Amino acid sequence: MRILVLGDSCSAGIGAPQAVYPSVLHARLDGAHRIENHAVPGFTSADAARYFRRKVSRRGWDLVIVYLGNSDGAQSRYKGAYHAWRDRDRWVSHTPSSRPVVRVRQKNTGEFDEREERRTVATTPQDFRRNLESIAREAHRRGSRLVLINPIANTRFPAAMMGPRAPYYKIVGLPARLADEFTGHSTSARTLIDAVRRHEEGDPEKAAALYRQLAIGQGHVPAVARNNLAVLLHQQNAADEAVELLKELAETEGASGAVAAYNLSRILDGGQHQDEAHSYAMRAVEGDIHLYRMKKAYRRQIEEMAARPNVEVLDLAELLGSADFVDYCHPTAEAHVILAEALASRLTPTDSAKDSNAGYVCVHPSPDAYFDLAPTLADHFALDFDVARPTVRQAAAEVLRHAREQGPDDFLADEPKWPEPASDLQANIVNTFRYAVGHPAITSLDDLEHWLPEYGWEIGRFPEYYLCRILHDYAKAAEEHPSDGRAAAALHRQLSSAVQRERVLPGIPRTAKSRLRIDTSYSRRVLRKARRQLAESTVLFEDSRAHRIATVRTWYLREAFRFGAHSRSSMLYPACVLEQLIEGVCVALTIALHQKAAEIERSALSLLDDLGRLRDVHEKYTARHAGSWDLAECEDYRTELASLRGLFVRQ
Repeated sequence: MRILVLGDSCSAGIGAPQAVYPSVLHARLDGAHRIENHAVPGFTSADAARYFRRKVSRRGWDLVIVYLGNSDGAQSRYKGAYHAWRDRDRWVSHTPSSRPVVRVRQKNTGEFDEREERRTVATTPQDFRRNLESIAREAHRRGSRLVLINPIANTRFPAAMMGPRAPYYKIVGLPARLADEFTGHSTSARTLIDAVRRHEEGDPEKAAALYRQLAIGQGHVPAVARNNLAVLLHQQNAADEAVELLKELAETEGASGAVAAYNLSRILDGGQHQDEAHSYAMRAVEGDIHLYRMKKAYRRQIEEMAARPNVEVLDLAELLGSADFVDYCHPTAEAHVILAEALASRLTPTDSAKDSNAGYVCVHPSPDAYFDLAPTLADHFALDFDVARPTVRQAAAEVLRHAREQGPDDFLADEPKWPEPASDLQANIVNTFRYAVGHPAITSLDDLEHWLPEYGWEIGRFPEYYLCRILHDYAKAAEEHPSDGRAAAALHRQLSSAVQRERVLPGIPRTAKSRLRIDTSYSRRVLRKARRQLAESTVLFEDSRAHRIATVRTWYLREAFRFGAHSRSSMLYPACVLEQLIEGVCVALTIALHQKAAEIERSALSLLDDLGRLRDVHEKYTARHAGSWDLAECEDYRTELASLRGLFVRQ
């Protein structure tokens, strides 16, 4: 069989590992079929309809699987309905063009946003139906079976967490401490930040007084203040006044109304108010256009599509529940297995013949396919600047020369003050260096000079790719010189060249020449830095679940590229920070094996054991959240983390 998958980030499988249902389905079918995954984060039904007709419908698919709807009912660039006749007028063949280097600027995500909310969604329910029918007609014309997956929303995830003011809203049961990260230009915004700080620091009287002062009138600040006052009152056991405030606020449109409805559902949950709590939980989902999660009206359109002769509907409501999501819409890795099994059960025995072109491929078209059929996500995210390799190396060497002139020998010991860049190219290189020096594999300016950036994709929006190249080379070195024993097993488990390769999206060249450093003095520096970073870290020894959820819009895309787009318990703790330490230790361990340095090998393995214990503690407690959504203070979690931290500091 030839199977095509169209969908959004729930199907896309970006990053590594790619534990999404198309990949799982391929393995479940013993690799006997050709499965091509053309899903991409942010895809709407209009994108998929146009992409299907323009790019892939003619290729003789036996089965087309469509998983859409989460992005359609959310705030997005308007994409509307697909009409083939209208598409002919706007169609222009894509011709790749050079992308000049522009400075990548970091946004201040803690600033209070005073602008009005946009209220448009990507696709209306009616246009969503037209788009699905367009896919169904074309699939039927081409002789393809069509399976529509009907998504469900995780109603337990807080509303509007992707909204511009999301971190400012206090959420019942979400004890995040964020005030120190906030900034505001207006007097009212600064007063609100002060109120939030008092709230978080345990000064309820002063916080309530400030919230009441701000809650008068209309606008964004009064709405946030009324919501936060209600949460504070609930914490102070004044539930009746809290409910009254929230019920009034829940009647408003936009993020404030959705958040208020969610908070009401949390306060009313249990006892005699369970039905009312459920009603408000659904209102929070339906009124929230900031998070990409399914709405009832869109589910209804898919249900009605089952009446078409060539269409089957697989309803996730019959397979999954809230415990199968950690975030707002992405199934967990375990849920992807359930979905793959359900799809496999729909294939007939005659579908089991081995396909001569069998295999699994991830393609990643652009989310802007409705407007411009750019080939890949790399184009959409402007990951690869059009600049010659010698130019990048020369600019990087110049930056390092100036850094040496202005800094001491231990330039990287504290937060480095990088030289003022002379161009956008140098600014992006500084950004790459600034990110890289946080990794234990970079111990000095000499290391940066040894591994000068060479490619446009190493100085773009994801400077992680620069380190990915270095780590890939060490992983290959470990794999090409296999050895027995515990060290080899640890490297196989922790550092994989295939994983590093998958983190660089298709379309980005990977022709960099390996330049390994295998001297033992370097490996000792790496281990010292990793131990120091572990001992000095605060974020790795905190219960950061609430903070991670409240700030999800600032980090989720980056970590999706690194870990995969499916939701996971590791999104609730700083897994990226922990994994970087593990990667650094694996670099040192690889060198030790090459140089037969037994002392370094023992030290590296001991540190890997410590990091593994820390990861196990985080995984144990964050995994419990998925089923219960209980983020109340967890004394056992904090106790175990504190015990480990004390051990590492003493070492």
